[in-house]
Amino acid sequence: MRNLITSDHEKCVGCNRCIRVCPVSEANVAQMEDGHDKIHIDDNKCIACGACLEACQHGVRDFVDDTARFFEDLSHGKPISLFFAPASRSNLENWKRILTLLRDMGVRKVYDVSLGADICTWANIRYIQQKKTASVITQPCPVIVNYILRHRPELLPYLSPAQSPMLCTAIYMRKYQGITDRLAALSPCVAKSNEFEDTGDLVSYNVTFIKLEEYIREHRLVLPEKESGYDHIDSALGSIFSMPGGLKENVEFMLGKELRIDKSEGQNVVYRKLDAFAKEPVDNLPALFDVLNCPEGCNQGTGCRHNSSFFAINKAMDAARHNAVKERDREYFEEMYRTFDKTLRLSDFLRRYYTRPARSIHYNDDAVEDAFRQLGKMDDLSRNFDCGACGSDTCRSMAIKIARKINIPENCIHKAHADLQDKVAQVLNWQHNADSILTLHKDSARIKDFADRIVKDLANVKTTIGTYETMTKDINKIASNIHMISLNASIEAARAGIYGKPFSVVAEAIRSLASETQKTIMNITSTSVETKKAMDGITEMVVAIGNDITKSHDNISKLTSTTMEMLETDKTE
Repeated sequence: MRNLITSDHEKCVGCNRCIRVCPVSEANVAQMEDGHDKIHIDDNKCIACGACLEACQHGVRDFVDDTARFFEDLSHGKPISLFFAPASRSNLENWKRILTLLRDMGVRKVYDVSLGADICTWANIRYIQQKKTASVITQPCPVIVNYILRHRPELLPYLSPAQSPMLCTAIYMRKYQGITDRLAALSPCVAKSNEFEDTGDLVSYNVTFIKLEEYIREHRLVLPEKESGYDHIDSALGSIFSMPGGLKENVEFMLGKELRIDKSEGQNVVYRKLDAFAKEPVDNLPALFDVLNCPEGCNQGTGCRHNSSFFAINKAMDAARHNAVKERDREYFEEMYRTFDKTLRLSDFLRRYYTRPARSIHYNDDAVEDAFRQLGKMDDLSRNFDCGACGSDTCRSMAIKIARKINIPENCIHKAHADLQDKVAQVLNWQHNADSILTLHKDSARIKDFADRIVKDLANVKTTIGTYETMTKDINKIASNIHMISLNASIEAARAGIYGKPFSVVAEAIRSLASETQKTIMNITSTSVETKKAMDGITEMVVAIGNDITKSHDNISKLTSTTMEMLETDKTE
């Protein structure tokens, strides 16, 4: 079946509005893409109800129809006739001038679907009277048909086989008016494309009111001043068929209160009632269940602009009602049905259905429990928070969707709030850690300064030792010279004989002093060498420690910088 609803995922912000309004739980699938939540359509489960078209405020959702192809074929001279839905009266201010424009562009015949609505009412009444079925669900709404065929096949035996007003119009044009042209529907409904596809080649184009107006505006088509009408006999109350309960009112107009007829419309309630219908005892069911997807019926269908107020629409429908019965007595309507009985074959206006059930994604209690764990909901209070922000009515429904992998935990606002609190706590913890790291950074800087100073002081000590070594060498040279002088003095004293004895004693004393000085210098030199070796070892060790301290300080500096950057990032987020 043709996929009608489209998504521009570049515009999707993951607001969940489409999930919230969709009557089919598995039709919208939330996925995380590049860190962003995106909502996709499962085309096998979408029923083209159009709820997301109205709900989306970001221009993500749109739909396709046959407007462009219709005008292209018309411009190429292909023979086309069309029928116009009665909802045009409440949606298109200049609908009669639009008909003139289309005729001028090549449309050959134009029929009012109100006639097909009269035939549809007749077909439903005759089917109920002949088959005497316990209960019948009406099918003029293709979205309802899509829902039953895909998601509630057990309701198929109740679904009326009477064709919709549009298909009744198309069948009448082809079989009873001999029109062989391609047929186009000017319609208020996106899902009519599915209906036309399911019923063969009766209708070639679904031209919705929205796309029709867009085409006229974008191509700057000028509406003629002349107004046009229809090419067929007048219709009756079929002109109000597009309003909620329109079929119900038509049937009751003909049969009175002979049949119990219930009605329901709007995506918020009608599908729940259909689900309840499937479980209800037959004795509780109405003879006819008149159901429509759109809250205001076809007058505010998925292919409408929705720029008319509820009261303006009802005013237009009331005018159509009065025009239909104006100056007509009861005999007029009964004669119309007698004419239908004589000229129309009921079988021509009945259809067969072919189910195409969508596969539901199965889950078990363990998967749901795991989903609750992913959501961080481990107690009854959190599991029954039920805020609905995720698009599900209850937390359990959300957990089931996560178990089915059609939604993601990130869509839970309760979880997001808890995660935010955790992040705040983490930021505060980071702040505490950052303070500790800053203190460590300052301490390591002081240690590094101490190490640098020790290395510098050791260098000064080594310089002093070097100076000391130079001084001892100079003293040693002096001692050597003194020793030589004492030797020379001793020689001279010996030569002097008895007169040189006192001088000899002095020379010996000087020589002894020089010898002791040289011994002391040797000891000092030995000690200074050992001291220098020790100082070199200490210096080498201190330098190594200083290098390690420098590396540690650099690492702590990097850690401090990274921590501060992370804190700044968290603050901005």
